[in-house]
Amino acid sequence: MFKKPLANLKSFSPLRSSDRRRFQNEAYEAYPSVKEKCTAEEGASTTHLMPDDLRSAKFISHIGTAGVVYKSEKQALWISLENMPPIPTVYTMWQYPNMLPKLYTWGPVVRRLMDGADLMIPGLVLGPEGKLPELNTGDLVAITIKGYSVPLAIGTMAVPTSEIRPRSGMKGKAVHIIHVYEDFLWAMGDKSGPPELESISDDEYEEEEEEEEETAEEEQDQKPSESEQLNETNALAQKMEETSITDTKSTAKQLTTTEIDEWLKKSLYHALVFKIKSENASSVLPLSASSIYSAYIMPCRPLDVGSEIDIKKSSWKKLQKFLKAMDKAGLIKTKEQRGETMVVSVNYSHPSLQDLRKYKTMESATTQAANAKENAAKEAAAAATSAKEQDAAKAKNASNNQIEIQEIYKPLGNSMQKLFEEAKHDKDGIYTIPQVRQVMMDYIKIHNVVDLQNQKMINIDPTLCDAILTKQEYNSINKLTRDQILHRMCQKMQPFHSVKLPGKEAVLKKGACKPIEIVQEVRQGRKTITKVTGVEGFGLDVDELSKELTRLCASSATYNPVHGVSPKNPLYEIMVQGPQIKNITHLLISKGVPPRFIDTEDKTAKKGKKK
Repeated sequence: MFKKPLANLKSFSPLRSSDRRRFQNEAYEAYPSVKEKCTAEEGASTTHLMPDDLRSAKFISHIGTAGVVYKSEKQALWISLENMPPIPTVYTMWQYPNMLPKLYTWGPVVRRLMDGADLMIPGLVLGPEGKLPELNTGDLVAITIKGYSVPLAIGTMAVPTSEIRPRSGMKGKAVHIIHVYEDFLWAMGDKSGPPELESISDDEYEEEEEEEEETAEEEQDQKPSESEQLNETNALAQKMEETSITDTKSTAKQLTTTEIDEWLKKSLYHALVFKIKSENASSVLPLSASSIYSAYIMPCRPLDVGSEIDIKKSSWKKLQKFLKAMDKAGLIKTKEQRGETMVVSVNYSHPSLQDLRKYKTMESATTQAANAKENAAKEAAAAATSAKEQDAAKAKNASNNQIEIQEIYKPLGNSMQKLFEEAKHDKDGIYTIPQVRQVMMDYIKIHNVVDLQNQKMINIDPTLCDAILTKQEYNSINKLTRDQILHRMCQKMQPFHSVKLPGKEAVLKKGACKPIEIVQEVRQGRKTITKVTGVEGFGLDVDELSKELTRLCASSATYNPVHGVSPKNPLYEIMVQGPQIKNITHLLISKGVPPRFIDTEDKTAKKGKKK
């Protein structure tokens, strides 16, 4: 929501004491743990949940969501959105890290959140307790990195956690992100960092991925693989880049304050003439002080002494003072807007901008290293073309042997059938998930139920209310996203699935497709066995599969009927001696079973150890 600057931010005004107390009571009611902590510390600390200098301002985000932001002198502390409790910013959550239930993810995923993405189900990992907290759709939740307890983002659940199985191949959104560390709401504060966080690293993520990929490692050719070639290429490019940076640092000299001032001005001149340019100035400007400093002045520092040039080391100390000085000198024109200094125009006839010569900048060195890395990668990719062609041929052969499973739904009940009729679709037909989505989109278009203030939200009219909401939700839910509506529609419809075996026509079956279950456990004290059930649903012959497992695992493999199953449609349980999850999984995949329909459970693993 705050990936981009706010489209409309009103002036901040102080809160009256009564309004501040009322808002504080709302926060206490929403977060009882915070109330306990604040009550226990009352009178013993000068830090309060709602400081005396708290100010508020109405805003409209770049996506059209209206709300109120609450800010102290140094930090933005809270935001308020319609039909939601007070929402803490990361600054507030750093003071009270346990005020919200947490979901855990990896460092690279948090980087994606900072770029404006929502948290997806594949990005979730289990926390210290080994399970997800119990949350429903729309509940507020904090997000942080595995092994780190302080929240880095906040959002609302897209689906209940009871329906999420991390690391199982599930797809879709888990959390709709409202606010994340380093977004524009965070930038309204003092821009301090999370406590005791050295970096958002992906080391653990890489280790975890390596563990998962071990199960897929088999016989490899002696020649280097494409990934090995790319790794060597990236290492070479990285070495070139590090050498360039090292050389720059070694040649850099200690500059005086006067020299830093001069180079800072020259960097600004260079940025105005060669980066912004006079012909583009009208489309680029106005720019905020922080934007022109980070995106233009810093990249235009000279290569040989650039690392020493910093506004904090200059005589001005602060960026606003530097830009005001340049304004006074007639080089640029600045303007105060909503508490921030903006550069609105440039005087390109100023003597300082005449007859400038280009020099090697910090940006050019980085670009050169990146180009070298890209060229090296292209060479490695070209060298691996033949290997790719071989892999493609293997993949094509494997795809011809793939069992195709398709989820299908049929409208169930009068309310759902009415929804399909009003969307001009057959109420008695069967639909795939993309087709159900099209029905939803047609209904939204015909009945014009898109929320005018937030185009991502859909107003729930009577027909949608009857079709997808429970009776308890009739008066509490007025709007939902398109993904949430689609998810609820599929839940309310009758599930079917089609199974298409290689070389045969697709067969339609009732109910959702049940995955094959592989369970490894200990019997009779120390004897390990592996059980397989559910292969009949994928057209596999139990007797033939048992014989293949006997040869593959060099072990006994037998099968027996599952108790309690109708003799008309018998189901069998295959039992293989020894720990054979890996061998059985590989055999099923080679038979064309999609990996997402294979569930494994190792009951012999030590507690806390990854399967």
